[in-house]
Amino acid sequence: MLDAGLVGLLVFAAALFGLWTRPAGLLAALWPANALLLGVMVRYPRLSTPLGWIMAIVGYYAADLLTGGEFFKTTILTAANLVGVATGVTLFSRIDRKHVGLREPVSVLYLILVVTASAAAAGLIGAIANPLLFHGDPLDGWVFWFVSELVNFMAVLPMVLALPDFPWRLVDRRRSGFPRPTVLQVMPVLALVASCLLGEGFGGPGALAFPVPALLWCAVTFSMSVTAALTLLVSTGTLLAISFGYIAVAIPVPTSNTTHTMLSLRMGMALITLAPITVASVMAARNELFQRMQYMAEHDQLTGLLNRRAFIDRSSALLSKLAEARRSSAVLMLDVDHFKKINDTYGHAAGDLLLKAFARTTSSCLRETEPIGRIGGEEFAILLPDGTPETARAVAERVRTAFADCVVELDDGRRAATTVSIGIAFMRSTLPAIEHPLSLADQALYRAKQDGRNRVDLAETLPRDRLV
Repeated sequence: MLDAGLVGLLVFAAALFGLWTRPAGLLAALWPANALLLGVMVRYPRLSTPLGWIMAIVGYYAADLLTGGEFFKTTILTAANLVGVATGVTLFSRIDRKHVGLREPVSVLYLILVVTASAAAAGLIGAIANPLLFHGDPLDGWVFWFVSELVNFMAVLPMVLALPDFPWRLVDRRRSGFPRPTVLQVMPVLALVASCLLGEGFGGPGALAFPVPALLWCAVTFSMSVTAALTLLVSTGTLLAISFGYIAVAIPVPTSNTTHTMLSLRMGMALITLAPITVASVMAARNELFQRMQYMAEHDQLTGLLNRRAFIDRSSALLSKLAEARRSSAVLMLDVDHFKKINDTYGHAAGDLLLKAFARTTSSCLRETEPIGRIGGEEFAILLPDGTPETARAVAERVRTAFADCVVELDDGRRAATTVSIGIAFMRSTLPAIEHPLSLADQALYRAKQDGRNRVDLAETLPRDRLV
């Protein structure tokens, strides 16, 4: 009930805004209600219920009747709205969900096809409504509804589809702090504002294209959601400025020509919005591919932990910061006991399962600020920033105990289990490189192995004067 009520309220508010943007005697400069309804129905399928659709209808009727609309006219207009939205929801339901967020270039093609079909479906009602309500030609009614809906969908829908889950993102940002924008992030926005002002001052139909270069700059700089939001602001702002006379486009005086000219301008605006959305989609796919390749280059494919090079690089960078502040740290070397025997007894597949289980078990005992990596084979390493001998030993014992209780179920029904030996090197004042403490931790690990395995051994603490 609450979700349906929110849908109705959203449609009501968006419809009121659309009616407000309609100058006397001209088309509404923007009608965002249909695009918003389609967007939320697609993003959140749980809202596409009979009750949700009923509340949307109530929102349409309430907004139009509240502003003096006639019931019969409102019914036809609402039918056109619902036909377009229902067509879009149906088509999007047959598309892979990965395309909803416009994260791939082909996603924009799906978007174009869906909104074109939705606008064309709404136009069918417009072809009926135009003779009944305005004594016009059915073909003119179809063109009117098609172009108007296409513009609204292309302007508003990308932002709704690409919108991140803000409540959770904002909570995370508040915890970690909002990053300050860089010069490279500020410049595209300033260029966009300047181009919009220049277009308004220059006037003419070409003013629509003034912001395009700046929008493309934004598309290669920001995420899809930010680009879609900026594109929405520019497109709607331009249409409103033209509709209310802030941008002179030399519209002919006759009413029919005026309508056709406005439709042409809006169609042009809809096509212009495709450029930054398409570029942003390409950049999103590129960035995702780059992140995936970077992850593969830095992580062990079997366990998902950092590989040796990435662990050393990240640990060395972290140790440099700790060394500047003269803070302590601890390094742990871990080795799975009797691993060769596991492979010989159960097979290498069982050894792989055991290493995966060890990675999961150990990671669950650590904080996010404590990097862990697979150094090679069955050997792993952990860095504990600000660690003390007591906290390092406590972490090591927690890992040792948890893994000793871990049993791996094999495909043939057998169960495999083993233990881990751990060596610790503690530094009162951190070294700016990890190689030496890693070597000391390895020596302590060797002693733990020699003393019977499934043990924790602490290396001799490095004195402060040796760390200067």
